[in-house]
Amino acid sequence: MALNCQSYNCIHNDKEGKCFARNIKIGGKNAKTTSSTTCNSYFPAENSQSYEIANEFIETDKFSSDRRNIKCEAKNCRFNMNKACIASNVKINDKDASCETFQT
Repeated sequence: MALNCQSYNCIHNDKEGKCFARNIKIGGKNAKTTSSTTCNSYFPAENSQSYEIANEFIETDKFSSDRRNIKCEAKNCRFNMNKACIASNVKINDKDASCETFQT
């Protein structure tokens, strides 16, 4: 039931691997490999001001995402059940925000 996001430059990431996006959407409808998937909720924190906004959100909302918040468009993934992720652990990588849990 854990979500481990290593995209530390995302505005929703607390820099420790926790995601604070209310909903997470994994794209890659016809993906056949991990690199063809992507976290569509990823939003780059391009400057420190963006990160401060994310921290304000975290402080006031205290809502940590987990795999139950993931809607998945990757129909070829074995963990996709009616567009809901049923994997026990989900990992988003740091290089391109792809879903490292994707399996056919």
